[in-house]
Amino acid sequence: MEYGGYNVNEKYSPIVAPNFYFDAVFQPGLTYSDQYQGDAEGAGAVKIFKLAAKAAKAPKSPASDFEHGNADNDLIPLLLNNLQQESTKIYNVQADAVPYDMADAHLSQSVQVCREGWQMSGLACLVNEGTVMEDTEAITKANIVSKIIAGRKSIRKQKASANVVLASVETYSTMLEQAGDKFTPVMNDEIVRTGQMGYWLGMLWVECNMMDLANEAKYYDFTGTLKTVDLTKVDYIMYDWRGLHIVDLLSMARLKDSENFNGTLAQVEICTGYRLGDANYAVVKKHGA
Repeated sequence: MEYGGYNVNEKYSPIVAPNFYFDAVFQPGLTYSDQYQGDAEGAGAVKIFKLAAKAAKAPKSPASDFEHGNADNDLIPLLLNNLQQESTKIYNVQADAVPYDMADAHLSQSVQVCREGWQMSGLACLVNEGTVMEDTEAITKANIVSKIIAGRKSIRKQKASANVVLASVETYSTMLEQAGDKFTPVMNDEIVRTGQMGYWLGMLWVECNMMDLANEAKYYDFTGTLKTVDLTKVDYIMYDWRGLHIVDLLSMARLKDSENFNGTLAQVEICTGYRLGDANYAVVKKHGA
């Protein structure tokens, strides 16, 4: 580099500029259920028992005999069949020639890209296995309340709770305009750092920029079929988080000396299963062309 024709030194910073990634929308116990996490150990699938539904009991007069019904249950299969992998070669000659910890930086990046893929598959599961609403009218500040209440009504009539809304940036921004000071941000520092979340109309709203930045998302469903899901028209997904099951079988991040070259491999691997317990636990609002 020159200053007025005079050569001056160049210096490289040891600080690596950050890359930006999708919002961290899936939080255990908040936006999805991880209660079956421990059941995945030593298996490639988890079978979830669900007792068969029964109707509410009508009253009887006192001094009545019991009427005996049969015990019955169903099985909800969840296959651990979605693998996220990333491996980066780091030659020692490269690592020695930069002023930052190259191996650590690329391992962190590998973790982030696998987490992004992990989240996109979870989003694909919700969109694919939820119930698509017939209404395709665009959401505006004037109609957003009625559009949200319509989704809530659909879920509540199935005895589920409408407790989470994953919203596109456009929908989330429209909500903020309408909600004003009635929007209550989540004050957990970690959640605030990783994603935009808050409460309005009794539901947790989560800004999901994946819907705006990615055209599609993929996942292997509970039948083992690869599904490619269109995200371009999704306004929001409203659901009962207790019905979205995400189970990780394996989560590994390591730096490994290579046997094939003078250097290190930064490797990450996550094996996961996704399942929405019932299509009625989630509604998907899309807009028209």
